[in-house]
Amino acid sequence: MTMKILQVSHGLPPRENAGVELYTFYLSKALAGLSHEISVFCREEAPDREEFSSTDEIYEGLKVTRVVNNLTRIPDPKVYYDNHYFDRSFLETLRRERPDLVHFQHFIALSAHLLRLAKEEGVPVVLTLHDFFILCHRIHLLKENNGLCPGPLYGLECASCLKGFYSTGPKEGRTAFFLKNKDILPFPFVKWTKRFFIPPKLLGEQGYEVFHRYRFMYEILKIPDILFAPSAFVQKQFLKYYPVIKPRLKIVPLGIPPVQGLAEEKVADGKVRFCYFGNILPLKGLHLLVDAFKTLPREKTALTIYGSRNPWTAAYYDQLKEQADGFPVDFRGPFKREDLADALKDQDVVVLPSICPESFSFVIREANSLGLPVIASRIGAIPEAVKEGESGLLFEPGDAGGLRRCMLRFIEDGGLIRRMAGRMPKPKTMEEHAVEIEGIYRQLIGDRR
Repeated sequence: MTMKILQVSHGLPPRENAGVELYTFYLSKALAGLSHEISVFCREEAPDREEFSSTDEIYEGLKVTRVVNNLTRIPDPKVYYDNHYFDRSFLETLRRERPDLVHFQHFIALSAHLLRLAKEEGVPVVLTLHDFFILCHRIHLLKENNGLCPGPLYGLECASCLKGFYSTGPKEGRTAFFLKNKDILPFPFVKWTKRFFIPPKLLGEQGYEVFHRYRFMYEILKIPDILFAPSAFVQKQFLKYYPVIKPRLKIVPLGIPPVQGLAEEKVADGKVRFCYFGNILPLKGLHLLVDAFKTLPREKTALTIYGSRNPWTAAYYDQLKEQADGFPVDFRGPFKREDLADALKDQDVVVLPSICPESFSFVIREANSLGLPVIASRIGAIPEAVKEGESGLLFEPGDAGGLRRCMLRFIEDGGLIRRMAGRMPKPKTMEEHAVEIEGIYRQLIGDRR
């Protein structure tokens, strides 16, 4: 039975090429390859076009509706998750395509309200929890100083991060007490007494934003018929604050598109070549990588960093180049995903020194698919992806010394890379993943008929 599926994402290639955007594209292509009719509704940035306008096109065989959000109204943080700017375009797409199911991959810079519209149209709804945006306005569960955040604490923990948007907090004495003492109050106490300390009026549309956001997301998470978590870590984080979703939440690790093996023999010059590829952001811990690399014997190692310098990354990118000045660090820029094997053909070990909790990590699976071991931080879902001593090594996040020790192991043990390559786990392919998702779709659509 052919199914008609509408995928919803905050971006799609060729304009947006980050993790979720690429995943949405490749999953859609794989599902289309299984003879299903796939359409995509996505946001794009297009400064030359009218804000919130939409266009329809055929891209790589997929019917795509792109709506513009140039984020010109960002003074209100609600524009990222709760607005009605896209209602008309989305309803037109729903009624034109008449899908059997809508799968929301992400709604940042679109609106969570779109889930309500799909449900009101009587269409089954699936939501993948790719990251922590529902829990965290800053997405990565990091505070402004890049310190780890334990989670929203029902909105209390969010107050400091949103203070730039809302300069005044609630005047309720009991809520002010809660905010002042949140770091010393035990979580079970907060969990069972929050209704007293956070009055209902603060949860309403006109209430204090951080409490409204938490409550708003609580209501949104009631909508999907099924929710997917890409890792056990993501499942645990969401169930801590939203246990109501437990019966509908499934752990479904993601698939990756096929990656061809390394085509060429590497230069046998006695050097171990470490590399990083991905976003050039402080939360990825690249400054730790450069610090650790600078202490290694120069004649035995090299470091390559792949990633783009753009208006959002320029300051950090330039900082890294200055930090690496005088050392054999090669900044090669970004590459297209389909060129992954060619880009890494002269590399030996991939390093992922994240200081933020990763929710899945395509980088680890892609590296392993090429037979490359990984050194990564022991944080978030990374330990689920790296088998210590078999497919890579782990170190404590933020510990440049621990990272250095891991790098030295590959330098001092000349056979370690080869032994790990022989034990490398086989990542789930996108085709296998699409078959898995197809089965869940069929069951959900069948249950509704």
